[in-house]
Amino acid sequence: MKWFYQMIRAVAFIALGFVALIVLLNVLNMTYPFGGYDLLFERLVTGFWFFMRDNLANLSSDVRTWGPGLGAFLLATALAHRFMARRAARSGRYWSLASSLGVALILPVLFVISFLVPGVLLQWELLRHISWLEIR
Repeated sequence: MKWFYQMIRAVAFIALGFVALIVLLNVLNMTYPFGGYDLLFERLVTGFWFFMRDNLANLSSDVRTWGPGLGAFLLATALAHRFMARRAARSGRYWSLASSLGVALILPVLFVISFLVPGVLLQWELLRHISWLEIR
């Protein structure tokens, strides 16, 4: 029964967030009716959906693209597991395959971050030179 209350609490939190966003949008619209801030706020909230709708179809599902990367990742994980298991055995500790996988899963996160940081900096520079609202 505890999971039911947690689920109800999560749904209520999401609903409260939507209500807060709608109230904020209405306040912006009432405060500055022709300022365009409501359009800016709406694009910032829903922009991710439109970006994913346009760009998700461009992702490659070709095995020749991701196959060697996955193979190299699994090989590196296996070699790292052997190294870390031997080192842990020498010091009298236990090292499992789950521990190696946990350490190895840091690598995809670092890989994604290495693409995100330059992308964010590039977007920041592009957005700095755009006039956001053109209201006449």
